[in-house]
Amino acid sequence: MTTYASEEHYLEDQIDSFAKAKKILKDYKKKIDTDLYEDFRGDKEKVLEGINKGVKYLEVERKKVKSELNDIQNQLKRLY
Repeated sequence: MTTYASEEHYLEDQIDSFAKAKKILKDYKKKIDTDLYEDFRGDKEKVLEGINKGVKYLEVERKKVKSELNDIQNQLKRLY
């Protein structure tokens, strides 16, 4: 288990984690787009759409964490 020096460090790490997860999904999307053949059932399109939704979800969650981090940083600025 990872221990963080502060809530701020934890949130920064989470932001990095969301960015890495998005990159992984985008890399998978490129691979799937080239490896899967077009089909009449639309399997490839369904998979790609699922990945797109996953990327959008990760971006929304990253923004929430970024906002929380900004709030903490602003509070710290007011204290000092």
